[in-house]
Amino acid sequence: MKIRNVLLGAAASLLVAGTASADYTSPTGWYMSLGAGANWLQDGDFRSISSISTSNGEFQYDDGYIVSGAVGYDFGRNWRVEFEVAYRDNDADSVCYVGDPCGNTSAQVWELSQMVNVLYDMPLGGNWEASVGAGIGGNLVVLKDWVDLEMDDYVLAGQLLAQVGYRFADRWQVYADYRYMVVDDADMADLSNPGGRLEIEKSEHALLVGLRFDLQRDGAMPDRPRQPDAAAPKQFIVFFGFNKSNLTAEAARVVTEAAAAAKKYGSASISVVGHTDTVGSNDYNMRLSMRRSQAVKDGLMANGIAADMITTGGRGEAELMVQTGDAVKEPQNRRATIDLK
Repeated sequence: MKIRNVLLGAAASLLVAGTASADYTSPTGWYMSLGAGANWLQDGDFRSISSISTSNGEFQYDDGYIVSGAVGYDFGRNWRVEFEVAYRDNDADSVCYVGDPCGNTSAQVWELSQMVNVLYDMPLGGNWEASVGAGIGGNLVVLKDWVDLEMDDYVLAGQLLAQVGYRFADRWQVYADYRYMVVDDADMADLSNPGGRLEIEKSEHALLVGLRFDLQRDGAMPDRPRQPDAAAPKQFIVFFGFNKSNLTAEAARVVTEAAAAAKKYGSASISVVGHTDTVGSNDYNMRLSMRRSQAVKDGLMANGIAADMITTGGRGEAELMVQTGDAVKEPQNRRATIDLK
C-alpha cells in the first residue's frame, strides 16, 4: 500500500510538471552525480514473534546520514532516467514495548538501496532548474541489535524526489534535493530468539547536497569551416552546444579572430545573427538565437570592438544551414554568424 501511494503521488507530480514547461530543453547525454546529507528515519512499529509469544513496540531513531551516487541519461526534452545506489545509517535511540516504559538501546539500522529514478526538469531562469521525480527498486535493511547480532531483509522500495540545481560551469551542476522513501515491512529472522522473527515498519526523509557532472558535452562541436584565402575575411561562424548560449573555448577563439580582422581591415560595422536547430518551440528558439547573438557581441566588445559598431539579431530555426525535420539536433544549425562590413 505504501509503495502504491508513492507511485500515485509520483504520477501526479510528473503530470503537473509535464504541463508546466513544455518549451524547456535540458542538456543531453550521460551524467553521473554524487551527494550526501542527513537522513531521518521515522519512528516505526515492530513486532517480535516467537514460538511462545508475540510482543509489539516501537523503535525511536536518532538523526543519521545518507550517501548517494547515480549514473543517468538525459534525453534532452525535460526527461532523464538514472540508476542510483544509496547508503543510509541511523542509530536507534530507544525501544518502547507496549505496556512498558521506553528504554535506551544501542541498536543500529543501515540500508543499501538500488533505485531506478525518473525525473522531469523545469527551468527557473538563468542557470537554475528544478526537478521532480520518483524511483522504485530494492532496499537491503540490516538491523544490528543491542548484542551486535545482525538481521536483514531485502524489500521493495519507492521514493519521491524534489531537486533544485544550479549549473555553474559547462558540464557541472550543484544541486540540493529532498527525498521521501518508503519500503515494505522488513521480515527478519530474529537471531537473538531462535525460531523467532522480527518485523519492522519504516519510512524516511532525507536532504542531500551534491554535484552532477555531464560525461559528454551537450552536442559535439562541428569543425569550423575554413576561411577562404582572401585579404579580408568577411564572415566568421561561431557554434554552440545544444540549448546553450555561452561561448566555448573554440567559440571564443573565433570571436577573437573576428575582432582582430575587424581591426586589421578597418570594418565599418559588424552584424551578428544567431540561429538554432529545430528542437524546441519557435518562440523558445527565437529567444535562444537572440541570446547567442548577444553572447557573441559581448565577446567582441571584450576584444575591444565598440558596442555601436555591432548590430545583433536572431533568426531562430528559420534559416537552417543543414535542412532537417522538426526536433532534430543538428550541431551546424546551432550557430551565430559574424559578418564584417
